[in-house]
Amino acid sequence: MKVTNLDERILTGVRNLDEVLSGGLPVGNITVLAGTPGSGKTILAQQIAFKNATPENSVLFFQTLSEPTAKTLRYLKQFSFYNPKKLEDGSIEFIDLGEILRSDGIGDALGLLMGHVKRLKPAFVIIDSFKVFADLAKSHEELRKFSYEIAINLMGWECTTLLLGEFNQQDLQTNPLFSIVDGIISLKHHSESGEEQRFIQVIKMRGTNHSRDEHTFLISTNGLEVYAPRVTIRRLPFMDKSSEEGRRAQVGISTLDDLLGEGIPYGSSILVSGVAGTGKTLLLLEFIYKGMSKFKQKGIFFSFEETTERLISNARIMGWDIESEINKGNIEIIFISQSDILVEKHLLMMKEKIESLGAKRIAIDSASIFVHKVNDPQIVREKIFQLGTIIQNAQGIGMFATDIPYGSNTISRFGVEETVVDGVILLTSEQKGLKRERFIEIYKLRNTSHVDGKHKIEIKKGGIKILNKKIKHAKK
Repeated sequence: MKVTNLDERILTGVRNLDEVLSGGLPVGNITVLAGTPGSGKTILAQQIAFKNATPENSVLFFQTLSEPTAKTLRYLKQFSFYNPKKLEDGSIEFIDLGEILRSDGIGDALGLLMGHVKRLKPAFVIIDSFKVFADLAKSHEELRKFSYEIAINLMGWECTTLLLGEFNQQDLQTNPLFSIVDGIISLKHHSESGEEQRFIQVIKMRGTNHSRDEHTFLISTNGLEVYAPRVTIRRLPFMDKSSEEGRRAQVGISTLDDLLGEGIPYGSSILVSGVAGTGKTLLLLEFIYKGMSKFKQKGIFFSFEETTERLISNARIMGWDIESEINKGNIEIIFISQSDILVEKHLLMMKEKIESLGAKRIAIDSASIFVHKVNDPQIVREKIFQLGTIIQNAQGIGMFATDIPYGSNTISRFGVEETVVDGVILLTSEQKGLKRERFIEIYKLRNTSHVDGKHKIEIKKGGIKILNKKIKHAKK
């Protein structure tokens, strides 16, 4: 019998779960998947099984009293990870223990289960649901002995094991199983930010420096997809700091570059704040278009308010042929309806889209809509920081629009965004007689000597025009 390498890991095949587990499931570990009915335990186990099953490293999937094998296979066909060939070649074998458990209880279950293990010599064993044994045990002592025998026998055969069950917090504290197992992964669902969401948490995993946070996940035709920005979005050190220092970008907008002095350092995130009608969306759209037309920098525009078609139409009115750049693959506009926003899912989507395009200019319209369902200001701050981290890692320039309430003295919707970003451009308007005048102000820009004060602007065909022709730069 082989000796298991304690550092060897099994990839789960679940998006971002291996990062949460700091490399995957340790080989030979016994792990409990705990959660209420419908939380996703069985799908997760099946996904891991189909990812890893081969004729040489087979999977034994025991069904107890959960659902018959025929029903399981019928539902499995809807998932992209399902591969019927793995059933045909013996890579995965489903075994129904329901009949013997219904008639004989847990007394003969151990012998039957281990008989199949000795026959097939699997690399992986899954029991769904193990909670049944706790329900059928005649005493706490019988359950302890049964759990111990199962664990010792499976460890002896060096099987990596998943035990599924509808275990709750009290079970974690009182069930003798949890003093034996190597890992506990909890799946649950509850309301957060006004939505019913699913969460996964690695409570325990011996020999692993795993994330202990709750992470949201969805169940799709791909199976489980875990969204863990606290793990997957981390600020990276510059590969060559000396080459990055001093690298700055010109915006390409008429006289705005004069206000910005040396330019915006690459890796910076800029908050573009203003009430409705001050020109935030047009500023972001021009920033993206001029980046390509003047500096050959690819750009991406994430919109949570205007559809792609409306943004293209608005650009056309301003005289910007943004559609041709989209067709060439230089600019991408992605529209996500407010009702469809899932913050952690779309954070990772934005990261992947930026990296795929190689975008150096990133616009988000608007950041306030993106996090509008989040009630906790600290979580808002964290999500804006993660957006900024995506920009910094891409070494691009990001502009995040934010709506501020009429008549307020704030410079952001939630009052925390400006503490995270590198700069703030403030757009305001004032009523002068029967006419409303617009103004722009570089409110903040880290490590940059910029021009202070408000400057009158006009929005005309061609873009935003700053009317103050005499601009004096602040001294360094």
